[in-house]
Amino acid sequence: MMKRQTGRRGIWKRLGVVVASAGLVFGLAGCGGQAAPGAAEEHEGSGTLEGEGQTLVVFMPATSNVYMAESLKAIEAEAAELGFEVSSFENNFDQTEQDQQVQEWLATGQEAAAYLFWPAAAEAATNSIRLLSQDAPVIQFNQGVQEDAQEFVTAYAGVSDPGIGEQAGLSALAKLEELEAEGAEFSGPDGKPNIIEFRFPTGYVAGDDRHEAFVEATDGAFNELLVEPLTTTDAQAGYEAASQVIPRFKAEGIDFIFAQNNNSAAGVVQALEQNGLTPGEDVIVVAGDYSGDKAPLRDGKIDSAVIQSPVIEGMLAVRVAAQFLAVGEVVDETVTLETEEAKPELEMMAPAAVTYIMNPPITAETYDDFLIWDMTVDELVQ
Repeated sequence: MMKRQTGRRGIWKRLGVVVASAGLVFGLAGCGGQAAPGAAEEHEGSGTLEGEGQTLVVFMPATSNVYMAESLKAIEAEAAELGFEVSSFENNFDQTEQDQQVQEWLATGQEAAAYLFWPAAAEAATNSIRLLSQDAPVIQFNQGVQEDAQEFVTAYAGVSDPGIGEQAGLSALAKLEELEAEGAEFSGPDGKPNIIEFRFPTGYVAGDDRHEAFVEATDGAFNELLVEPLTTTDAQAGYEAASQVIPRFKAEGIDFIFAQNNNSAAGVVQALEQNGLTPGEDVIVVAGDYSGDKAPLRDGKIDSAVIQSPVIEGMLAVRVAAQFLAVGEVVDETVTLETEEAKPELEMMAPAAVTYIMNPPITAETYDDFLIWDMTVDELVQ
């Protein structure tokens, strides 16, 4: 998307569509959307990655949530390092409230170099995104860009729910191969392992994305007994659902469980133990993004999870904004950040239209030596 800003508040001249997703659907603490940024606008790059005191304006859900709080702290720290100021507006996961905040901000006439926008409800946020895009570039993060909003978004920078589901599937396959090599026998037809999945609530797009990617990655290696939607994504919801489901299938044999995040997986672990099953021995538990109670994974009760760092997501949003403001264009591609131990230098180059954070697996064995961008697991994920 290429844009040119003229005048104090910025007048944007639309030129046409030049960028699109490379066929990927993306989304949380991550939420999935259905489309990639797609419109092009002309923008005169500044030629420098330095913010020189310009303001990045952030709209996002409330930082009473630990993930959001860490993301905003990372935005502020990375912005300060590059010489940008940050002004932020939080909502209580309420799109109507966020819409009002957008209108009130625009009415002030204050200047923004770019907007970092995490929709409260992506499917209902298009009008606010459109209004902001008439003033300055919009970098959307965490929730994926909906199809009707793509022409107004400069770039997406954040989580990939398909990526999380895929990595969880690969981790499950790796554990299955390890057990098969040890001569383990499983409960399903033709010797396949039986699996139950506890997914995000029905209608939650991130849950659809993670489920579909997990199924594709495992490619029929498991016999699916049930996909059970949770009421929320926390440990209590995982415990309540698993407490109902496990007794129904215990006699048939449960070999693997996939919970779409570590929070709910911790509740599943508790339910397994209360039903006389030992997680990590009788049943292998694989989790999606690593959040919440860290003890079950460290103790080997959860076999693996996937790192989804709010810190890196916040840093990435700022970096993509800085690159676009410096160069004035985006590249027609979808990329995933490499898993690097040292934090890479920010390069003077056009950002991709879609940039996903990395989704590396984490296990009890790799925990202590794990390092990304000079941060340990406990620094990456609170």
